[in-house]
Amino acid sequence: MQKYFRIFYLLLFLTCFLKTESIVSKDKAKSKQKDVKLASTIPAISKKEKEPKEKAKKKVKKEDRESEIIKKKEPLFFFSIQTRKFSQGELLFMKLTPEKTILSKLDRIKILWEKKEIPSTLRDGVLYAWIPISPEFDKKSGILEIQDKNLFRKNDYKEYEIPVHKTNFSETKVSSLTMDKKYTSQELPQETLDFIAECSKAKAEAFQSKTDLQIVSDFVYPVQEVHFTSPFYKRRVYNKTKGKAHGGVDFKGGVGTPIFAINDGTVILSRPMYYEGNFTVIDHGLEVYSLYMHQSELNVKVGDKVKKGDQIGKVGSTGMSTGPHLHLGLRVQGTMVDPLSVIGFKLFE
Repeated sequence: MQKYFRIFYLLLFLTCFLKTESIVSKDKAKSKQKDVKLASTIPAISKKEKEPKEKAKKKVKKEDRESEIIKKKEPLFFFSIQTRKFSQGELLFMKLTPEKTILSKLDRIKILWEKKEIPSTLRDGVLYAWIPISPEFDKKSGILEIQDKNLFRKNDYKEYEIPVHKTNFSETKVSSLTMDKKYTSQELPQETLDFIAECSKAKAEAFQSKTDLQIVSDFVYPVQEVHFTSPFYKRRVYNKTKGKAHGGVDFKGGVGTPIFAINDGTVILSRPMYYEGNFTVIDHGLEVYSLYMHQSELNVKVGDKVKKGDQIGKVGSTGMSTGPHLHLGLRVQGTMVDPLSVIGFKLFE
């Protein structure tokens, strides 16, 4: 009889074990994140403390796109930073969630990147902020600082070291450049110079727009059929001289192809420009602006509120352009970053 009981318990154990394995395997299949190392710099964290708390760089897939995420748990708050990759030219998305018990005690939480304060929005108990990594960032890591005397028990702030990897931006050697003479002439008519100055002033005034976070969901592509023709920060090399870096991403499209807003926002500029052609700028809040150039037709005006996916214009070849395409730029706190570092990723719950 004891023999049968032993066999019964053995079978029961194996059944439970196999079920557990199945659940674990299932969870692993669903897992979309991969750990990235985060080092806290003030105060120093012991190795013993690092083990459970710093498992964080993770990879997330959406539409075959992967992103990385850093997560950090502190006694009174939790924060995460997500991006396509922690590299030059990328845009980082930060979310900080304080414990509910201290929400009413909080002063204005300050977020600093490399000693420069960045704008943030507190919404539904979560603080949101964008951190642009300049394409010219020349260090292996950047310092993120969080300030609020009620978030920390010993200090008024804490610093974290965020890894920043080098991006190998592409270069193309060209034997000749074909461009309208009005953009290459050394001497321009005064009328043209006045128009260029007017355009520069219009852009400077538009980028003074400072609003809270206007978006509530993820970024989408600006065209229905996605074909890239020129990547972010690509340089042309002509006669051994490097040209100006490409400040956005070019999308292929015929004249008249619809252009859509990549996210919710407010139109702060929509007009013909000298270099950009028919040009639209959308303010998404927290000094995040999407730029749409060379359009054949403008379908929105300054002050319009747009939702992501709304048609704002049509593809063209106006301004300094060699053929029909959409140039999409993303300007964040004065820094141009790769729009593809956020488009197509799951950033919002």
